[in-house]
Amino acid sequence: MSTKFHVAFKRRNGNLHVITQGDFDGNSAWELVNLLHDQYDGQGEVYIDTHELREMCPFGCSTFQCQLNLRRIPAERLFFEGEKGREIAPKGSRVIVSGREHRCMCNGNCAQCPCREKNHQQHRDTH
Repeated sequence: MSTKFHVAFKRRNGNLHVITQGDFDGNSAWELVNLLHDQYDGQGEVYIDTHELREMCPFGCSTFQCQLNLRRIPAERLFFEGEKGREIAPKGSRVIVSGREHRCMCNGNCAQCPCREKNHQQHRDTH
């Protein structure tokens, strides 16, 4: 098990919510796969929060995609929250990316946000 990875879960309204933190490598992928296989009861949907993932190892991403049993947990019931979800989401699952990427909830528009300049540059480039 990676010492730089932590995973927790809770159930809410019949859905399984999984919170991941740290570096995502091969060991992390196995830890997440095992948690999902052990905790998913065939009911509801699975939400995997990737906002707190840092380093994304390609081997970890492919291990997760290859080892997750999609017969047991159908891809259409998997929702990955956050940008890093794009890297680990199996085909047929969904990735939800929102303004929550910014701790201040500003979507990159407040004066203190480090993404402000990047967002303004993108806006100028499209107009």
